[in-house]
Amino acid sequence: MKKFFTFSGTISGKTFLLRTLFIIVMCIPLIIVSIAKWTTYFMSLSEFDISDPSVENQLEIQKFGDELALKIAENPEFYLNDFMNSFSAVWILVFIVCIVPIIWFGLANYYKRISALFYEQRNNIFFAVVAFDVISDILILKYDTGSFILGTISTLIFVYLIVSNSKIDTHEG
Repeated sequence: MKKFFTFSGTISGKTFLLRTLFIIVMCIPLIIVSIAKWTTYFMSLSEFDISDPSVENQLEIQKFGDELALKIAENPEFYLNDFMNSFSAVWILVFIVCIVPIIWFGLANYYKRISALFYEQRNNIFFAVVAFDVISDILILKYDTGSFILGTISTLIFVYLIVSNSKIDTHEG
């Protein structure tokens, strides 16, 4: 297990692709925690009993959902700020515990594949790829510019890492 998270060794393009797909599986706990947080937040806004299966209660829940959707559409910033302020230290810790292994595994995955292709310059190229990804994410999310171009470049880098042949016959990592 330790070899999957260390920044040493090399991997083939096929292994790189499979490990990248495994990152999606690693995101399942994060998705579950996110849904749980949203659910607890919206339940805190309501005044009904979720365990009551009566028709009247179901209609009340439906009415609450419809009214809340209209309120969120009218003033999304209020609800976003309220949602962000509802995070406790436990929720923050749970999110960190869920996301750190995903990021670490992904970075180790990229490092090992870049090591297989560019062994002498692996550190420089790895940091360049990571810096490009971070900068492109900031540009896309904060300034909403260049999403098609930057996304295409990221995709081309990813495809290149998958299909390129390395000079290493036996990969260890």
